[in-house]
Amino acid sequence: MYASPRIRQRYSINKRRFVCTIICAGILIALMLGLPSWVARKMFGSYYKISDFAPEHLEMYFTIGEEQGVPWYYLAAVDKAEGVTAEDITAERIGRIAIQLRGIENSKQLEQFLEAYRSDKEFYRKVREELGKLERIRRVYEDKVFPIAQGYEYDYKDGFGDARTYGGERTHEGIDIMCDKGVPVVSVCDGVVEKKGWLELGGWRLGIRGKDGIYYYYAHLSRYHEDICQGSRVKKGQVIGYVGDSGYGEEGTTGKFDPHLHFGMYEGKEEVAVNPYPFLKMWEKNKVAVE
Repeated sequence: MYASPRIRQRYSINKRRFVCTIICAGILIALMLGLPSWVARKMFGSYYKISDFAPEHLEMYFTIGEEQGVPWYYLAAVDKAEGVTAEDITAERIGRIAIQLRGIENSKQLEQFLEAYRSDKEFYRKVREELGKLERIRRVYEDKVFPIAQGYEYDYKDGFGDARTYGGERTHEGIDIMCDKGVPVVSVCDGVVEKKGWLELGGWRLGIRGKDGIYYYYAHLSRYHEDICQGSRVKKGQVIGYVGDSGYGEEGTTGKFDPHLHFGMYEGKEEVAVNPYPFLKMWEKNKVAVE
């Protein structure tokens, strides 16, 4: 009797799966060794959204930062680094921090400016990390103009979230800037026209996607500028339409309310409505003259 020959088994490696495994292992090792925070944000998207902040807190950061000559994001970063609760975020507290940070130009100076406030290297590291997580909101805040052209009278207040009844019980998802019919409306930023046309609630409206990822909504227009069409690129300060009173009915309906621009901002893939009021208050100093 002879023993049957031993059969050698051959194994093949799935190259794609092998490469993916190596990459994942490399990422895990990098995380264990301490991945730089900016790399982690790029990979995992750990940025703050506008909706992560109460509008009244953003308004305080923006306003006090402007008054004290301190970039607002340093004030917000200090609060985040210290884990301050919403109830403890006050104008008085923010003002005290702003005084310490007057004259700061970059995050490398944090230790120099905050030493009298809190001498703690781990705290400085946390502040720098929080500054990075605020980058997306900074992009929304910066390089914008007010949507109403320079030289025209207007008025507005914070009506975001107010109750509305037309079309069913709902809340107001923007800010109404009251002004005369025919006043030029300009794009607050560079972007692409994603939506143009009639909506029952918004009348003649435009939806522009900014480079910052925000969907900017302009509603109740009387007409569009002749250069505007769906898919066209627009520049910051470019006239896109004119204030009107269209909406709340079938196409062409006007006169159901006083003329105004309804201005909205929507964030993220889900396009969550965020309150434009704190941003408008800052952009108000950046008006564009049009012909």
